[in-house]
Amino acid sequence: MPNESAHSASRRWSLKSLKFFEACSRHETFSGAADELYVSQSAVSKQIKNLEEGLGFALFVRDANTARLSPAGAVLASHLTDLFSDLDALIEDLASDKLNAPLVISCEPTICLKFLIPHFNEIEQQTGVKIQVLSAGGPLNFRRDPADIAIRRNDFPIDDELHIFTLGQEYVGPVFDSQLKNSDSTDEAKITRIHSQTRSDAWLNWQEQTQCNAFKEDIYHQRHFLALEAAESGQGAALMSIHMVSRLLTQQKLYAPFGFVADGSKYLCLSARPFELDDRKLRICQWLRDQFNQNQQLAQAINAAL
Repeated sequence: MPNESAHSASRRWSLKSLKFFEACSRHETFSGAADELYVSQSAVSKQIKNLEEGLGFALFVRDANTARLSPAGAVLASHLTDLFSDLDALIEDLASDKLNAPLVISCEPTICLKFLIPHFNEIEQQTGVKIQVLSAGGPLNFRRDPADIAIRRNDFPIDDELHIFTLGQEYVGPVFDSQLKNSDSTDEAKITRIHSQTRSDAWLNWQEQTQCNAFKEDIYHQRHFLALEAAESGQGAALMSIHMVSRLLTQQKLYAPFGFVADGSKYLCLSARPFELDDRKLRICQWLRDQFNQNQQLAQAINAAL
């Protein structure tokens, strides 16, 4: 029967013996593990011996005075350290009822204002997850910042220890106030480019991709969401992500006469712990991925209509 092999495997080792081994691997001595676990060194040795016999391979290479991890032991130790850390964090969350608390999402200000906030009720109704939003960009320290997940574009180095859920590709294009639609706003020589200091090279990259190089003048804003606000006010063209303006395009408050191009970057959800340990994270990330896919389809439809 299927369960017999599982029961047989579990009899070969115990969670207790694995915990003893993990402590030994961190301290690199049996005596250090014994001190941490408040047991005798002989008790540690007995647990390690029983574990090795159950597994069928050596966890340590022993000589006269020392014991060092074997290659197999080193691999097992690296996995166990992460496993016990995740288990401790999960138990702490369960004890504090954190899994029933709002999921705290850190996201870039423009995505926050133009994407998450307008969809707030829809997100909670369709996922069954209460959320709280923090506006922030760039690298995130999950030990310091009170966020469960972070929505970021991969335009900076991502910590290798973080867990990643890919949401979708970035598509960018110039957007205008729809009241300018019947004017000469698509004449490159008469376009005012609206820049943001937070994406200072965005226009240059777009021009290299599209070969659109002649413009009337430039104006600058410190933040990306201020550049979008200026475009909505009819001051010119702001180079925006489809994920920031999809709702405004659908509502015909903005239009994109040049379409959208993929700039090579992606939007990611980042987490300090595996997404699988918190079903709230998986539900939110899947909803976000579905929405990003819809936005990408909108960009492609706009391009096809040009």
